[in-house]
Amino acid sequence: MGKKSITSILIVFGAMLLFSCASGGGTRSSGEKVPDWVVSPPADTSDSMYFVGAGSDSNDDAAAARQQAAGDLVSSITRFLGVKVSSSTTVEARDSLNEFTSSLSQTIQEESEARLGDFRVVDSFTERRGNVVNVYLLGEYDKSSLLSEKSRLEALFQERQEAISGPELRGDQLLAERSYYEAAVQYLNAAAAAASGDVDNAKVKYERNMKKAREAIGEIKLSKLNDNLRTNLREDFAEPFRMKIESRSDSLSLAGVPVRAVYKTVRDRDTGRTVVATASLSSDERGVVEFFRPVPQMVGPETVSMELDLSSALEPLEDVPNEMYPELEAVEGLVRDKRVQFNYTVVSRAREVPTAVMIADLDNGGTFLNKTETASGLLESLSSHDFSISSIPVDMDLLRGPESELYERIRARYGERYRRLVYGTVAISDFREDASRYMVKVSGDVKVVDLESQEVLYSSGSLFKSALGQNIQSAMSAAFKQFGKTLGDALSRSLP
Repeated sequence: MGKKSITSILIVFGAMLLFSCASGGGTRSSGEKVPDWVVSPPADTSDSMYFVGAGSDSNDDAAAARQQAAGDLVSSITRFLGVKVSSSTTVEARDSLNEFTSSLSQTIQEESEARLGDFRVVDSFTERRGNVVNVYLLGEYDKSSLLSEKSRLEALFQERQEAISGPELRGDQLLAERSYYEAAVQYLNAAAAAASGDVDNAKVKYERNMKKAREAIGEIKLSKLNDNLRTNLREDFAEPFRMKIESRSDSLSLAGVPVRAVYKTVRDRDTGRTVVATASLSSDERGVVEFFRPVPQMVGPETVSMELDLSSALEPLEDVPNEMYPELEAVEGLVRDKRVQFNYTVVSRAREVPTAVMIADLDNGGTFLNKTETASGLLESLSSHDFSISSIPVDMDLLRGPESELYERIRARYGERYRRLVYGTVAISDFREDASRYMVKVSGDVKVVDLESQEVLYSSGSLFKSALGQNIQSAMSAAFKQFGKTLGDALSRSLP
């Protein structure tokens, strides 16, 4: 039956009923005295209740008048039942009503006489006045059955009202117990039910509960217990970020309050691109929230925030009607204010570690160009970040041989002077002439190794850079140097 109202459903049933009973023995026509029940329906008895329906058509169409009378008769029953169906009606209520109307429909289709369960048309009267035809129907319903159905449906449909009053009452109780977060959730649940429900004074109930939610949220206070933490790159913080949640009026510790931690994490170490990450937390019995931020992968100052998390309770309110939106905005603004921000700094020991650079610039055939443009760009970048770094002569045999031999030979050659080595080759991978300018693209794989442990601390992978120049030489120099600067920036962010 979907979401149709009982009125529309029963109107169709009533029309079907009339066609089945139009020729029955209870039908009377013009020429007879107008029955008393047309003006004054029979009084209810201990066993029966009576309903009257009237319909009229100005084109002398008796069938159309009968259909109107059926609709009016059904409307009388519907008004007595006192129930409405809407999209927000509880599933149980809708299902129950569908079952009720389906049963009546089945009865009509299966029985030839004009009976709908415990209901029947006991009399009808038709009169004509010129081209106007009037039809009146008298229906009788078993009293106990109808009263029982009325009570059953009212109880089910009352659940819509209780979807508001129930959470609001629980919210009041929780507020009195100083459970402010839990009270706010209940008030928001009640407000969502009011906003989506076909209930009396829905807007008043919505606004009342949103106001109560603001009062409860306003009592929640978030305070930092530490700040300005510091750690080394790729190392855990010595302590977690700590915050306390308590009531504003009496400093009562609030336990079990959900909190969301928000921080940045590295998406791409080479480019330094970051993404926002979140973690779900809650306060302990002392009202304390502790957040162990994952090991940082990039150096520099950053922030992490902790904020009150009411997202699950606010989500059902996202589609409130426009006239109700200001109250939602007020609550959302108050929730956004319930946050604290911590500052922290990640430093790298790499600046203090003596580092050597051996990078060879190659042409597109792999021949060493006897140039150090890449190393020059790298040194320029890392020196600006105060790295202890210098270039050493390029040994192509070592660069093209086993890496373990490279490490041993550099250690033997330089002793303790250098503890790390930046090494690799960068070659021209493409070049072309564009009008009067040249474009050169270079690519390569550069690594950083700890010479003592032989642990590779960084690998660029297939990194590339392009540059333009007025001639091929200037374009080559620019491409190699930009490659070195880009590599230096990446190392300054990510070397531990």
